[in-house]
Amino acid sequence: MEQQNQKQIDIQQSNKVLIVSLIVIAVLVTALLTNGFGLLGKSTGNVISESTSLQIGSSPVMGNSSAQVTIYEFSDFSCPYCAAADGENPLAMSYLKQSEPGWQAPLPNIVKDYVQTGKVKIVFKYFPGHGQGKVAQIVALALADQNSSLFWKFHDLAFANQADTGDIVKMKALAKLLGADMQTLEKRISSGIYEQRLQDDINMAKANGIQGTPTFVINGQTLVGARSYSKFKSIIDSELK
Repeated sequence: MEQQNQKQIDIQQSNKVLIVSLIVIAVLVTALLTNGFGLLGKSTGNVISESTSLQIGSSPVMGNSSAQVTIYEFSDFSCPYCAAADGENPLAMSYLKQSEPGWQAPLPNIVKDYVQTGKVKIVFKYFPGHGQGKVAQIVALALADQNSSLFWKFHDLAFANQADTGDIVKMKALAKLLGADMQTLEKRISSGIYEQRLQDDINMAKANGIQGTPTFVINGQTLVGARSYSKFKSIIDSELK
C-alpha cells in the first residue's frame, strides 16, 4: 500500500514537471514571435508620431519615384513579424490572425493596389530589430547595386528562408538562384562598403524614435508592427485625398 501511494506521488510530481515545461516552452515561443513580448509596443502598436529627417539616399526603392505616398520600411530579414508583413512565416501570420481577426499581410496588398498603380513607393531601410539579419541585408544591398529588381526578389526569398538569414553561404546561394553576377557580388561584399550604409539606416531610425521592427513611416506617420493591410490602407487613402 505504501509503495502504491509513493508511485501515485511520483506520477503527480512528474505531471507537474511536464506542465511547467510546457508553460516555459509556450512562453519562449511567444517571446520569439513578439520580438521580446512587444505585442503592445514595438510589434503591434498604432500610429505613434510624426517622423522627420527621413531620406531615401541609396536605399532600394520599389515604385514610381514621383508617387504621392512614400512608405519607409524599417526591417530586419530575421524578424518574424517583418516576414509576416511580407506574407511569409506561417507561424507568425497565424499568431497575428488569432490576435487580430481579419488580419491580412500588408505588403503584398500594398504592392498590388498602390505600388503597381503608381500611387505609392516603398523605401527599404535596415534596422536590427531581431538581430540576425545583417548578413542577408548586406547580400541584398549588393544585389540592389546590380539591379533593383534583384533586391526585391531576394527580399521575398530571404523572408521565405528566414532561418538562414545569418548564413552567408546560403544567402549567396539565393543570390545565385536569382541570376546574380556572383563575381561582382563577392567583390562588393568583401569590400566592406555596406557597413556604413547599414549604420546610416540605424542612425536614421534612432533619430526618428524607431525602436523595433517592422516599423513603417507613411508620409511622416509612423505605424509600428505587422498590422493588417486595412490599417495601412486607411492611412494611404487619407494621404491620397
